[in-house]
Amino acid sequence: MKENRGMSTKIVDLKEYRSDEVGLLVQAVLTELAIIFGVIVVMSDAFMPAFYAILSMTMFTMAYNNVKFFKKRYMTSVYVIVGLFVAITTIVEYIF
Repeated sequence: MKENRGMSTKIVDLKEYRSDEVGLLVQAVLTELAIIFGVIVVMSDAFMPAFYAILSMTMFTMAYNNVKFFKKRYMTSVYVIVGLFVAITTIVEYIF
């Protein structure tokens, strides 16, 4: 084993994250937010648009993860349709 006198440097391997892992992290965070806002909505209806927005983003993230990570393409269209339905009904109900 070779010893360096003076300054020693240590080589650290950096782990590169793939977009699949980021997508799963986003899905986990959005799912936790949906649960938290779901509990809040039971107590007060003031946060209902935020709950629906989080639910819609969760559906789109699940569709993305199905294509990229799980390779289950048949459920992707279901998640996209449900996400669009929730987003459009939320916009129509609370904005117009």
